[in-house]
Amino acid sequence: MKSTAVMFSPSKVGHHESRIQAYWRGERIFPVTVELDLTQLCTRACPQCPYSASRSPGLTLALPFLERLFSILGPHTPGLILTGGEATFVPHYPETLALARTKGFKEISTITNGTCLHRPAVQNALLEHGTAVRVSLYDWQEEDSPAFLETLRAIEAVRRRIETESSPLQIGATLLTRSEWVPRMESTALAALRAGAHWVYFHPFCVDWESERPRMADQTGVTESVEQLRRKATGSSTIQLPVARYKDYPLRFPQLHAGHFLLQVGADGINYAGPECKYEPEYALLDLNENLTDDFLWHPRRHARLEAINSENYRCMGTRHRPPMFSDYLERTRPGKPPGGSDHHALFMHPALI
Repeated sequence: MKSTAVMFSPSKVGHHESRIQAYWRGERIFPVTVELDLTQLCTRACPQCPYSASRSPGLTLALPFLERLFSILGPHTPGLILTGGEATFVPHYPETLALARTKGFKEISTITNGTCLHRPAVQNALLEHGTAVRVSLYDWQEEDSPAFLETLRAIEAVRRRIETESSPLQIGATLLTRSEWVPRMESTALAALRAGAHWVYFHPFCVDWESERPRMADQTGVTESVEQLRRKATGSSTIQLPVARYKDYPLRFPQLHAGHFLLQVGADGINYAGPECKYEPEYALLDLNENLTDDFLWHPRRHARLEAINSENYRCMGTRHRPPMFSDYLERTRPGKPPGGSDHHALFMHPALI
């Protein structure tokens, strides 16, 4: 039976075995993926957005900074994820994609709310340089709002161009989940697939960001609903659920190993411990505006701060985002320990985008 390609599992980082082995030998490694906020500016104001307060400065990464960063990472780091804010809202977004491809990134993904997806310059850049565009769907929980329907039309337009121009670009649609939204999850996902999304990706909605310990909202019924949906959708990889994020097994790691494999850069030019804690001063690892040297990845301050973050003190543990999940997986690959876990998958979608 043909294996199903999986978008996310904690073991996705394990696809890069040679880097893991080098890491445990104490050698210098480049990250597998760099995820950066091209801007703090956004075209939406979503309730309970964890980054709304951080957008007030309205910072955007300039092309000279990007050229320097991409020159250091591009030849060695295969994956790039552009997000924000709203990355496609930035005037130099097309130039950023072209620059990334020129500098050597193999897989380039953009996370967008879709509000600028109708723009020809955005579409042209994606079709020529993008590996994937992940469209976050909003305003679907109670009814098909005008904004939601407009996003579907933008997906349709991009998919038509993909087929007409034989572009390898893939469109993903993402839905946040919580128990209250289960009744409309299926119809929303099927609408996205009919519009032209290649796959739909579900991930948990998180709450209490202003508290000491943010956490996932109640997810009762979500996984069962997705399994029912899988039986109605066509194609083995069209419905993606990060199963491990919905489980409650403990995550344990003595330091944030994932920071060496997934590099998070904010629109302020600061390297943070992970996407879920960006713009929080306590998780700022290194200011790249002042330290963007060829060897910044191995700056003593950056390493010391990663070593100080562990599963006992990391306040975002309850959200079960990628850094703690990868760190737990990597800890279980430490020499002398049993192999990394039972959720290993041999085939991953976009393996350079962890």
